[in-house]
Amino acid sequence: MKQDARFRRVLVIAYDFPPRRTSGVYRTTNLAKCLGTLGWKPTILSVTERPGDLEDRTLLRDFPSEVRIERAKDLNISGWENKAAVGIRAAGGLQSHYKDIRQPMWDRWVRAAGHFVRSTFYFPDDTVGWVPHALTKAIELHMQQRFEVVYTTSPPRAALIVGLLLRTLLRVPWVAEFRDPWYPPERPWRRRFERLLLTRILRRADKVVTVCKGLAGEFEQSYGTPREKLAVVNNGFEERDFRGGDGKPSDLLAPGYFHFCHFGTVYPGFSGRFFDGLKELLQESPDLKGRVRVNVIGFPDEAVRQYAAQSDLEQVVQLHGFVDHAKALAAMQSADCLLLFLGNREVARLAIAGKTYEYLRVGTPILAVTYDGDTTELVNQGRAGWVVNPEDTRAIKEVLRSIVRNGRRENLPRPANPEFVEQFRYDRLAGKMAEILESVVSRGS
Repeated sequence: MKQDARFRRVLVIAYDFPPRRTSGVYRTTNLAKCLGTLGWKPTILSVTERPGDLEDRTLLRDFPSEVRIERAKDLNISGWENKAAVGIRAAGGLQSHYKDIRQPMWDRWVRAAGHFVRSTFYFPDDTVGWVPHALTKAIELHMQQRFEVVYTTSPPRAALIVGLLLRTLLRVPWVAEFRDPWYPPERPWRRRFERLLLTRILRRADKVVTVCKGLAGEFEQSYGTPREKLAVVNNGFEERDFRGGDGKPSDLLAPGYFHFCHFGTVYPGFSGRFFDGLKELLQESPDLKGRVRVNVIGFPDEAVRQYAAQSDLEQVVQLHGFVDHAKALAAMQSADCLLLFLGNREVARLAIAGKTYEYLRVGTPILAVTYDGDTTELVNQGRAGWVVNPEDTRAIKEVLRSIVRNGRRENLPRPANPEFVEQFRYDRLAGKMAEILESVVSRGS
């Protein structure tokens, strides 16, 4: 195939890509859109669409037709789990909850066996079945059009394995991106193998991109990755997503209330003692039940579901489930205060939730329930709201009281100034990524 001299070619390997709807698709989609205007011609390699996947086809609306999207099938190695669980329950097993202290011996054995299988065969995670198909497809595409560089983004980790194999087999320059930290597993032997693999990836990659400073520092300090090999390209927002709205209030949020809103998944333990603080506030000021709503738009963990079912909170806490991105942005713009739950100390140290940047662009005050880390720094730098310790019930209660008392417009922190927010536009972040790709290619040529 004849090469187009106007563009350099990059193979973007991303397991998650629209129409699949996961938190990781926004970054890859928007960077790929913008790279085409910066002298690069991306080809996307993702997974084949599967029945049952959560989808949002609006994410591919206006996607450049010149960006080629290829897909490779996935051998779903975890597909047996649901069928096995149904069969075991039909036979009378797994009637207890996995967190129950007193579980029947049979339930304990079944869960231990399942955990052993996952720890042994799901390496480096349960998307490993995609690796052989994606690698074959990537080699086929490279033979057709010769990519100057491969850019992999993870999680999940299968993309990193494909990138490592391409770097080893074909010697194509490789940029390895980590959108999340690589958290160590519980089992010591598994932890040892994963550390060896991660060390190999960090050494073989020509450039390692992270989305925040904390993770870059972790790779430098704990794995000896040279500082010059590391680059930070933050997550961001797509400016076009915020244009052309009709300005109408979101139909998800009932009128007449002060609305706190959390978007996306609430991971286990991440909400800290937020709902305990909310409950105490409502006990002290019962009138607020008729004035305040706390909306979880996305996927709550079991703890949030239990709180929402309690008599003290069921009127106030509203669980909305999944909505498409456009509806989520409309609700974000209609909210009075935006919630961030990052009540895990290690995650807070090494990660920033991608939605934080959309929160900044909306300009509505943010209440971040988190520990010290990059999220705290971002909210404080942007003068964008409040940060409260996830374990401090009293502090959570008092900041909620202060926010509701002051109302939406009076005495609330000013949103981040436009100059601060503009740096997180994806068209600007794509410029950083283009420079990284160019530097890797130039070094290898």
